[in-house]
Amino acid sequence: MSPLDGSAPSWSVVWTRGEGCEALARMLSDGEATFAEGDPRGACIAARADVIVQRKLTSFDLVNVVASNRFDPDGVSSVVAAIGGGPHSLFAGQVAQRIAIAAGIPGTIVSASRSSAEDEAGRRHLYDVGAHVEKMDRRLERVSSAGELVSKLPDATLLVLGAPGGSWFQRQFFGPGRRLIQAAPGGIVVVRSSPRRCFQVAEDATVIGPLLSVAEVASLSGAPVIPVAADGKLVGLFRSGVEASAGMTVQDVMEDPLFLEADDPIEASADLQTFFDGAPIPVVDRDGRLVGVLSSGGT
Repeated sequence: MSPLDGSAPSWSVVWTRGEGCEALARMLSDGEATFAEGDPRGACIAARADVIVQRKLTSFDLVNVVASNRFDPDGVSSVVAAIGGGPHSLFAGQVAQRIAIAAGIPGTIVSASRSSAEDEAGRRHLYDVGAHVEKMDRRLERVSSAGELVSKLPDATLLVLGAPGGSWFQRQFFGPGRRLIQAAPGGIVVVRSSPRRCFQVAEDATVIGPLLSVAEVASLSGAPVIPVAADGKLVGLFRSGVEASAGMTVQDVMEDPLFLEADDPIEASADLQTFFDGAPIPVVDRDGRLVGVLSSGGT
């Protein structure tokens, strides 16, 4: 294997206290990362984070999670992502590729089979993930257990794997309580992917005030539905073409607000698209403050 080079679109990364967390976060984010000052959720939303780096996996699932376990960037000479059929395999491959590129070390995605009957499934996993991490080498290993694979890894190899679930191969790395029972020579990084959230893709909003005249609004925007905000909070929606008498203001004709919450999965927008007639959908935080809009292109 040879060291990887190249780049990928930057991730916004937040990190929490823990050995190796800051170093790993900076590697994943191309050098810039945000420390969560005791409020991981707030830090993730403020930074529009794609990833949070923690010392261990927890129930926190607002964004993609990377758990640093015995990670020492100066002591790692290669990185391997264990790929199975689980929902986190693609993210494991992406994390491994970023580490390899940042550290200038060789990187490989590995799948495993116990017999020739399982080879095709292993190759399919490698193909599916490899299409998104093209700079990583690919290898199918014939092993009877995760421990056997670990024993074949070169010294100072970091192993990246998805959270428990998926194939027999991935499940074997974990024991009761999802405790790691296999350790790679250079440590292990465990990852878990989460759905994309509205705050991650929200765009700046064009809004109007409730005291603006209906006549003025007609000359300002051609959008079919426009958010109405007062003191930063969403208070209503103005629909273009609404019937209004002379001198009426927006608050006289605005509709009750419909919106997405910042931590809603972006798929939640599907139920509102018809109502907004192609216009951007407002996104608010827990206090009702408008944090942006989700355009049809953002879904």
